[in-house]
Amino acid sequence: MTRINLLPWRDTLEKERRYRFFIIAGVSLFVTVCVWLSVHFYMASEVGYQEDRNKYLQQKIKQAEDQIKEIENLDEQKQRVIERIDVIQELEDKRPQVVHFFDEIVRRVPDGVYFSSMKQKGDKIKLEGVAQSDARVSSLMGNIDQSKWLKTDKIISIERKEIQSKTRKVKRSVSLFKLEIRLTLPKKEETTP
Repeated sequence: MTRINLLPWRDTLEKERRYRFFIIAGVSLFVTVCVWLSVHFYMASEVGYQEDRNKYLQQKIKQAEDQIKEIENLDEQKQRVIERIDVIQELEDKRPQVVHFFDEIVRRVPDGVYFSSMKQKGDKIKLEGVAQSDARVSSLMGNIDQSKWLKTDKIISIERKEIQSKTRKVKRSVSLFKLEIRLTLPKKEETTP
């Protein structure tokens, strides 16, 4: 006897196709979800890695900024130390000035010139005195200008005056002068013997 399939073949074929379609759609959906998840996790790991790198760079930048601040503080301290050294060196250089001043003033004063007052303010010294003549004052100024340690700044005044001698009761003509001189430091090669 021949077998006859009484089931409708078209319905069976459609069920098979529908079954394959859902299997293929399910597999495709599963693969799509797997690909999407793997891309998502990969991107998340890349973002996390970049954030870690950014944090590391920010830490290094902060360390560099701290080092720069420390260097600036050291530069300020260095500048203060240099300024102190300069002041000490200047004081050290000026220390012998007083001795040289008195030595030079004694050597440079010509006969017939007498000082009545000396006042020092900084490097400037104001001299007041009496000279037998204007030529002696001029000679004093020339002698002072020849010194390595002294320089004439300006003549404040020179005036002729008649004074009476205490011992002889005779009037003499003298020059009363006021000078301003300046203490100077000679160059190193001038001071070395």
